[in-house]
Amino acid sequence: MTIKKIAVVGCGTMGAGIVQLAAQNGLEAIGVEASESGIDAAHRRVDAGLEAGLSRGKISPERAEQARNSYTLTTDLTEIKQADLVVEAVYEDVELKKRLLGEIDRLVGPETLIASNTSTIPLVILAAATSRREQVIGLHFFNPVPAMRLVEVIKTPVTEQGCIDAVTELTRRLGKSPVVVNDVPGFVGNLLIVPYLLDAIRAFERGVADKESIDSVITSGFNHKMGPFRLSDLIGLDIVHDMAASMYEEYKDPRYFPPPLLKQYVRLGWLGRKTGRGFYTYDG
Repeated sequence: MTIKKIAVVGCGTMGAGIVQLAAQNGLEAIGVEASESGIDAAHRRVDAGLEAGLSRGKISPERAEQARNSYTLTTDLTEIKQADLVVEAVYEDVELKKRLLGEIDRLVGPETLIASNTSTIPLVILAAATSRREQVIGLHFFNPVPAMRLVEVIKTPVTEQGCIDAVTELTRRLGKSPVVVNDVPGFVGNLLIVPYLLDAIRAFERGVADKESIDSVITSGFNHKMGPFRLSDLIGLDIVHDMAASMYEEYKDPRYFPPPLLKQYVRLGWLGRKTGRGFYTYDG
């Protein structure tokens, strides 16, 4: 099948990015949020993303205007009925995702594919909440969605090849580089990056060096664009914590156990860039 219409349920940072990406690449996109305030915030995110693309020369004014006319936002979940693909993009709560996927499954037609943007929850758990396990797939976009090229396409042992092919072809049409991976907690990206981020926090806790020095070692010594503390702040410290906790629950490997300092920052509400304070302080 060729996917022409996408619905995204949950339009936070990731969901709004997926809506923007679909709209600016010629697809019809519907974003679903739980409240009018959520819709207002999602509009701001999409508009800010389009403006950023314009200012950097990534998209033309004509394409940005086309994108603005190619997406709608609503609080009515039944609006997803006509979508070829529904992407669930709510936060990493397994029970919430299971309930939502079950509701999506009941609303859409038998040919509709369902995807989750989960970053660590085993996809097979989510697929089991639906009556179409063969048509459920993982689409792990990276933040910021419009800019990052990688998309992990996650398949379970029962995912149909046609579903994998359709979603992989879609990601290429969106200008992404898809990598098909098997369903394991953390997939590939987070399986590798989470221990790295946690090890940096532990080094800081132990007084090996201050956060600026640790970041500098990674950026100057390994030519990374940003160090682990800047990256954690960009991802969101609550998200880093929840990814780590979820993977620890699955693997029982101490490498994934959230360090006390990370827990403390999350409890303080210091979640990174989105709150203006994480390991660093941000203005605006």
